[in-house]
Amino acid sequence: MTLATLLIQDHQVIKTVHTVISGSFLLVASWLFYRSLRGYIMDLNYSRLDKFLSYAFIVNLYLQLIFGLLLIVNPEAVSAQELVNQDITMKMVTKRFWPIEHIVLMLFALFIANLGLIFSNSTQIDREKHRKVLIYYAIAIAMIGLSLSSTYLR
Repeated sequence: MTLATLLIQDHQVIKTVHTVISGSFLLVASWLFYRSLRGYIMDLNYSRLDKFLSYAFIVNLYLQLIFGLLLIVNPEAVSAQELVNQDITMKMVTKRFWPIEHIVLMLFALFIANLGLIFSNSTQIDREKHRKVLIYYAIAIAMIGLSLSSTYLR
């Protein structure tokens, strides 16, 4: 096996793990958003499950960052195979700049989510905890959605 073949296989494994973590993130984010909205509207207690979901949200984002950076570090592993499938030069140019846009938006989303976790943990009132988690994590989710939509709308 050549080094190029090993790099392509490793890249596919990392890409698959990144996708699986994205799926788990979607589940955690949906559940967290539902519980935060419900907790804020109905003025429910901020339970251990809510705190666990907040941390799971952040951990998922950090795992996404780690595996995303591993994908970006080795772009040569897929460039030859994927560029054959491209239709025109413009798609190649947008594909070249998309990782930069994506990683910058993901870093900002991670920063906003961390602020939400810090602010919600520093608040004593349960309704305010739900509100802060709802606001900051919704902004992070919107930024992630914006970053991903640039991939599929081009």
